[in-house]
Amino acid sequence: MLKDQLSSVIKNMCNKNPTKGQEELISNISDFIVSSGDKDIFLLKGYAGTGKTTTISAMVQALEELKIRTILLAPTGRAAKVLSMYTHQIAYTIHKQIYRQKSSKDGFGNFMLDKNMYSNTFFVIDEASMIANQSIDKSVFGTGQLLNDLLEYVYNGKHCKIILIGDTAQLPPVGNPVGPALDKSYFEGLRYTVTEIELTEVVRQTENSGILYNATLIRNIIAAKSIEYPKFKLDGFSDMQRLG
Repeated sequence: MLKDQLSSVIKNMCNKNPTKGQEELISNISDFIVSSGDKDIFLLKGYAGTGKTTTISAMVQALEELKIRTILLAPTGRAAKVLSMYTHQIAYTIHKQIYRQKSSKDGFGNFMLDKNMYSNTFFVIDEASMIANQSIDKSVFGTGQLLNDLLEYVYNGKHCKIILIGDTAQLPPVGNPVGPALDKSYFEGLRYTVTEIELTEVVRQTENSGILYNATLIRNIIAAKSIEYPKFKLDGFSDMQRLG
């Protein structure tokens, strides 16, 4: 069975034994990949240090081994470079992938939505919290609604699907209280079928990382909706120091 084969290959690509959360992720994403639905979206959320990067990197390598095509995208050039580094494959910005410049008779400087010529392809999009979806009057890219344009581009292809990866604690697009690309209800309102997984168990060594320790502290305050200033712990960490 393809699902079992895919799950096995992904696990073998991971450097360490997966956590319970990663096991669930691998099972669900394998189901998603082999399913036949044409309006399916996979939404992966995860805290810093929970193994998102490790599992997605293993998944991309597994799909390559099984001859299943992936296109790797991110909202910015920097994010695309990071995605490329940890998957060992070329990654592009979303804009570069989905838009093309209009002809001279239509006016230079404007970009229209391109046609998706791919089939049976998984579009893996990292740092999804940064994807905006508000119209910009003078936008030169498509409708000015990047998320909607991305959906239209991908799902106009033959048997193409999106895997969105992000962290809800990261900054949303300017002018948005929350990143719409991490909002399951938004996609369901557009009649997409959404599989959502959130990794919460930190697997990176928190006792040796002050940055990760304090980032988790802030996240817990946010999750509890507590109105208080965080009290950072600095002592005992080599990657943090007090200035002044």
